[in-house]
Amino acid sequence: MRVIICDDHPIVAAAMGMTIETMFRATVEITDCCARALELAREAGPFDLMLLDLHIPDEDPFANLRAARAALPDTLIVVFSGSEDAAHLRLALELDVRGFIPKSSNPEVIEAALRLVLAGGRYLPDPVRMMALAGPAGELRPRESLYPGPARDLTERQIEVLRMLAGGAENKQIARALGISPYTVKAHVAQVLQLLGASNRTQAVDIARRQGVI
Repeated sequence: MRVIICDDHPIVAAAMGMTIETMFRATVEITDCCARALELAREAGPFDLMLLDLHIPDEDPFANLRAARAALPDTLIVVFSGSEDAAHLRLALELDVRGFIPKSSNPEVIEAALRLVLAGGRYLPDPVRMMALAGPAGELRPRESLYPGPARDLTERQIEVLRMLAGGAENKQIARALGISPYTVKAHVAQVLQLLGASNRTQAVDIARRQGVI
């Protein structure tokens, strides 16, 4: 797997690169310029995964996102940023960015988020997910308008657990990432199976994907 990290903070980018190399045995390249990232893709072929910081000095985050999506239509793009600016998040969602990982996230959350993205899902922390629920005037739409069927009864925490299950995380990994006990995770999983009418975790993830939850 080939990964490109586009971030102007060398220490942060290097730490993320080492994490991805260790977790996924990936080949990672790092640049502090979006244009250079796209140039590398043209030279050696598209990347499988791109982590893009939206706040690189002297660069337009809107232009960078649009350019990356246009030049790399098959690359999984994940925003990795220290800011949760509403306008940037909306644009990211419109351009089908596959995840938004705050730089404050701990390694367990980062691993679970990337595993979810690589498995075909989308990782959005709660503030971003709430934006997806917001109507044109900013009011909150009823959950069932976004999640049909039995999924409308899932809590946000249960959805977080589902996202991590989709990424292949085990109970202990989910517990560490969410700051809860493994017993609480088991309780959430049991409730998710019941609400979705699933007989096992794999089926629950499949139902959740079909209903647009993850």
